[in-house]
Amino acid sequence: MNLLNAYLAKPSTRKALSKKPGQEGFSLIELVVVIAVLAVLTAIALPNFLGVSDDAAARAAQQGVITAFKECQVFKARGQTLATNPFVRPSINDFTISSRVATGAAGAGGRDQAAATIACFDANNTLQEIVGTPNAPEKFPVFVVTVDGEKKCARGILGNSNTKTYNVGCSATGTWQ
Repeated sequence: MNLLNAYLAKPSTRKALSKKPGQEGFSLIELVVVIAVLAVLTAIALPNFLGVSDDAAARAAQQGVITAFKECQVFKARGQTLATNPFVRPSINDFTISSRVATGAAGAGGRDQAAATIACFDANNTLQEIVGTPNAPEKFPVFVVTVDGEKKCARGILGNSNTKTYNVGCSATGTWQ
């Protein structure tokens, strides 16, 4: 019995035996504070994560327009300037890449081709602009590479407010960033 008395007399044993059941764990206040901190962090980080996919779509459209323009330049360098030499239109979510008769103004005028291919030249063997038109024009800018290789973009307006579209790669002056 001395062994049992010695064990029960130890301070660590007394402390363990003096605890009531249910006293371990977190209090309600501690849990509420943790949930509040997580909610604040989510509110701050969520808009940044949502903008990543929009940013990727706009950057992919920019690269698609540039690639299509480079393809047209290759046709031109090889002397293949007929309108009958189209290439397959790149498939990009949220954007349609096409060619159009040069207008000189980004996002205004011209006539987009509706085919599944892009023809770099019109019937007169004149090089055409390459245009990335958004499927949601109220959200994304229009990207244009002119016949001279100049990169332009045109931002639209969201709804009835003065807020510009999602400004990925489009500066206030209408050039790419």
